[in-house]
Amino acid sequence: MSGFAVRFEAWLPRWLGWLEGRIVERRDATSCAGFVVGVWPLLLVLWCLQCAPLLDDAVAVHYRPGWAGRALWALSLLLVWLAGMGLLGWRRRHDASPQPWLVQLTVVPGTLGLLWLVMGHGFKDNPSPMLLLYVVVVSRALFVPRALRWAWGLSVVSIVAAEALAQWEVWTDAPLLVQPMFTGQALATWWAVWVRVVFLTGVLPLSGVLFVLAIALGRRRRELEALARTDALTGLANRREFMAQLERESRRHVRSGQALSLVLFDVDHFKHINDSWGHPVGDQVLARIGTLLRQHTREQVDTAARYGGEEFVLLLPDTDLAGAQRVAEKISQRLRAEPFEAQGQCFSVTQSVGVAEVVQGDGGWALRVADRNLYQAKQAGRDRMVASVAFAEDAASGSNTERRLRP
Repeated sequence: MSGFAVRFEAWLPRWLGWLEGRIVERRDATSCAGFVVGVWPLLLVLWCLQCAPLLDDAVAVHYRPGWAGRALWALSLLLVWLAGMGLLGWRRRHDASPQPWLVQLTVVPGTLGLLWLVMGHGFKDNPSPMLLLYVVVVSRALFVPRALRWAWGLSVVSIVAAEALAQWEVWTDAPLLVQPMFTGQALATWWAVWVRVVFLTGVLPLSGVLFVLAIALGRRRRELEALARTDALTGLANRREFMAQLERESRRHVRSGQALSLVLFDVDHFKHINDSWGHPVGDQVLARIGTLLRQHTREQVDTAARYGGEEFVLLLPDTDLAGAQRVAEKISQRLRAEPFEAQGQCFSVTQSVGVAEVVQGDGGWALRVADRNLYQAKQAGRDRMVASVAFAEDAASGSNTERRLRP
């Protein structure tokens, strides 16, 4: 791959991220500047097309005398006006306060100016309505619907009024033209060019905007899905995601026969930490434990989750009971050696651990066994681990192994 292609691929996500941020942010000033950037080139293409009747008599014969020049002047004023609004919006881009006056002075002239120019050429039998669709999509992406009520409301009124006047034979379908461009005969040379240019002017930017919006929507959807699966404080999977993963791994365990183990952790005397040092310090402890769990588990293989409150859980595929105990010991040793400080004083944190190995794919029973083992570890004095294989026939026997975590 060439160096240019690599740089382009690296630049494109940043550019899309910036654009997505502006769309989501929806500051009035920035949105106005974005609206002008999106619409101004389209109007400039129409301005160039509108110059043709003044430069070529073969084109001028299609327009009513004098009206092509008036339309060009009106379009020129609109371009200058929107350029001024875009510059003003850019200069105010750091101002997050609502600026409804700037929005209306930008969107209403831009939308109505384009609509009236399109209506002047007729919009029933040519691709010019695609230009209006593009403006609608751009404005809706940048502004909240409430900010567009005047632009869209006046546009609807204009269209309805034109249709009513046409029914009363006061208004023609294409008032700028001597006759509509489509008469049932082959298109005149100029209109063949005009139709193609207008079509490309509308379809290409519209496709680009829809592409960007689809990417932004997909990214937001993935972020929401991640939020639904992730604990916000620790960055680990939440309980719901863990239970779903436990069910999947249990089924895989039945098919493959590979070992599968669970480890439950509970922070010892966590209430005392909150009461003594405050909840922010308690949150720091939990966040650090989440970091330790990620550091001692295999990415995209193991599942580390916050099970609830100060309880954490590991799901370890392809790991037997002895392997799970080694993982738990490493994490507990690291946590015990971790220096925590609050209000100028240092303190240490320990945890109790319950471990269970899944048998015959019964992950739910193994989780209950791990929880029972955790309870026994806490009852035996905390800062220790109790482990057992989750045989259903041993549910009442309480057969397990207990080990102090302190070396």
